[in-house]
Amino acid sequence: MKIFCIVFLLLLINPAKGFSQMASPASGEEDAREGRVNINQDERLNDLMQRLIRINEENAERNAVMPGFRIRIFSQSGQAARQNAINEQAKFFASYPDLETYLEWDQPNFKVYIGDFRTRSEALKMQKRISKDYPFSFIVGTRINFPPIE
Repeated sequence: MKIFCIVFLLLLINPAKGFSQMASPASGEEDAREGRVNINQDERLNDLMQRLIRINEENAERNAVMPGFRIRIFSQSGQAARQNAINEQAKFFASYPDLETYLEWDQPNFKVYIGDFRTRSEALKMQKRISKDYPFSFIVGTRINFPPIE
């Protein structure tokens, strides 16, 4: 009798368990097994997302910076510092036209930086290359423009 009760309970529970996992579509909707998801959201969210994408695209070139290194080849303060920095920048560009140069004014100094190096080792290689002409140059960690990937 005990075995009969166990078999009866198993037969009674098993079909109910099988149907409990079946999804029944609501009226007017497609079958849930087709993998469709309906998202109900305020239309203003789409507008905000499109505005954010547009702003990011407009600012992409201005904000295209990353942490990296540059080499400072000149720093001077005084009345003639600006002109001396411009002259030094032109002199460097004439010798090394493949490198970008940057003139910055950091009160009270005018400074000339070169290069956009992703790693300190890249900057160190260039510093060794220019050390004959610029023996007092040194590497500075800063925000750099995205250099071309080779």
